Amino acid sequence: MGQTRKNRNKARAFRPARLTGTAAVLLLLLIALLAAGGYAAGPSGEKTGTKREAFAEETQGETQWEIQPEDILPEREQEPVKKPEEPAGLIVLDAGHQASPDVEKEPIGPGASATKPKVAAGTAGVSTGVREYELTLQITLLLGQELSQRGYEVILVRDSNDVNISNAQRAKLANEAGADAFLRIHANGSESSETNGAMTICSTAASPYPVAAVYEESKRLSECVLDAYVESTGCQRERVLESDSYSGINWCEVPVTIVEMGYMTNPEEDRKMQDPDYQKRMVDGIADGIDRYFGKEQA
Repeated sequence: MGQTRKNRNKARAFRPARLTGTAAVLLLLLIALLAAGGYAAGPSGEKTGTKREAFAEETQGETQWEIQPEDILPEREQEPVKKPEEPAGLIVLDAGHQASPDVEKEPIGPGASATKPKVAAGTAGVSTGVREYELTLQITLLLGQELSQRGYEVILVRDSNDVNISNAQRAKLANEAGADAFLRIHANGSESSETNGAMTICSTAASPYPVAAVYEESKRLSECVLDAYVESTGCQRERVLESDSYSGINWCEVPVTIVEMGYMTNPEEDRKMQDPDYQKRMVDGIADGIDRYFGKEQA
């Protein structure tokens, strides 16, 4: 009997103590607090905090996610924001003629009783066989690229040969766009195969049509383009022709010129105008003339 009681007492010594309800709750709270605080016992029995707590202590309570990029990136001077440059001017380019002429008539100007075909057939190269509408589009596309590179905004009346746009409609397009300059790109023809050279065309000062209001600008544009074109290509300078018989001019309300780049009826000039090197000089000359007109001639 005594031995049995001794064994029972020994067994009780190894049993964990039972906790009262209050003690159990306190213990659970203590465990929860230790877990939330992230403390763990170090080798010496001291409480050691987590990396986040150590960082918080070093930063005096600042939280990690409140740090801004400029707090950790090296300082550098802010570069000024560059505003996009304004276009040097709005240029509308019209490649003269088209694949199929339109013989239907239209008034040659606002309120005019005289009429002309909406789009004439144009001339053709006596040596190359190239049609005028093909040459004018070749040069217009190249000129558009060159002017864009020089800072101009460019609108093309046509970028294909398969269109049907009358001369009056072409002028109205330039008016509606508010063009600073309207260039109509053409090539010339003559009954004489010896005739050669370049000219530009604008209205007269006494034109009965609205284009008279921009005569001075059109005349100066014509002179600038013709002079620079002749300097670039070395071709013969004919003249600035003033006339009120061109529908594509008479319907204009913006500065306008027709550029007759050379004679396709002259065998030598016809071949030149199909030479890539000469075409580059043609384009550069017209572009230089536009620069000159706007007072920003290339150095």
